[in-house]
Amino acid sequence: MANPQAPVMCNIIILMIQMPHNRSKALFLSFIYITKCAQMYKILFIFALIIDFLMKRIAYIISAYTDPNHLKRLVERLSINADFYVHIDKKVDITPFEKALADKVQFVPRYWISWGGWSQVLYQEELLKAVLNSGKDYSHIVCLSGLDYPMWNPERIVSFFNENPTKEFIAGFDMTTGHLQYPYYTNYHFFRDLKCNSQWWKDKLIVASRWFMKPLCHKPPYAPIDGKQCDIYKGSDYWAITPDCANLVLEKLAQQPLRNYFKYSFVPSEMCLQTIIFNSPFRENAILHTDKYPGLPTLTPLHFIDYHGFIKHLDESDYPRLKESGRMFCRKVVSGKSDSLVEIINKA
Repeated sequence: MANPQAPVMCNIIILMIQMPHNRSKALFLSFIYITKCAQMYKILFIFALIIDFLMKRIAYIISAYTDPNHLKRLVERLSINADFYVHIDKKVDITPFEKALADKVQFVPRYWISWGGWSQVLYQEELLKAVLNSGKDYSHIVCLSGLDYPMWNPERIVSFFNENPTKEFIAGFDMTTGHLQYPYYTNYHFFRDLKCNSQWWKDKLIVASRWFMKPLCHKPPYAPIDGKQCDIYKGSDYWAITPDCANLVLEKLAQQPLRNYFKYSFVPSEMCLQTIIFNSPFRENAILHTDKYPGLPTLTPLHFIDYHGFIKHLDESDYPRLKESGRMFCRKVVSGKSDSLVEIINKA
């Protein structure tokens, strides 16, 4: 006599194999039926379980300086087959972040962060080192801000990266040959990393020094890598790369001529990694934009960003656009203003 539970178990196993982002639910249901099924279905169940076990984890590297409560819900939402490495701006008190996150993340050494300065590259470097020194085998390293939130559920995210094991989700545009504004990126930008409590005075110094240096000298529109003059590529601070690619980034980033070139650049964190990657074999698996400059939202391939001179704080009225975009993450999401949006995303 046929086992009446067998068709149900068979459907569950198919779900596990064909729709990996539903495996957690399928595994739970499987335990209900497994003892009542024939030997063949038990074998298939074990096979599906092995597939799930072989899924590589994701390493999330996150920079934050505000809203520890939102950072907590971001980490909790993504906490499936994932580890978290977090940098907290040295200008702020880390205590609220430590209380909110407890032992859920690994904090890395801190830097005093100034937007548009070399310090942003330093914290990226610190986070990548922490991941690669962990000895863990990750599918991808995903760079987020503390004000991001996932539009996809975590199982789907893990499955997506595992299904694209060699893809580098980092975008770039050649600023050396393709953009009329590239001289702006060859100017020297001093004082961006100056530790100054008055942003007004700091901005005045930055602008004055740039105008003073402008008629005197410029950097060439090429960056030195391995003794060669390489085109400069621009992208976004937020991306996902493979550990092999991250190893190359750290290797090239250790070269002092390259560091000297970008140290006094404008927002080097949007150019340094991209310049390394798009002047390497990894460019074949990355996202290169040609023709005209595509803008920040397009150069941030995994995120929905509403950018018109500044990045909008999102709320529930933005959900239809977020859903239509199909992007994996959105930003900026903040405690209070974005709470209803987060509830809608979690229920979707």
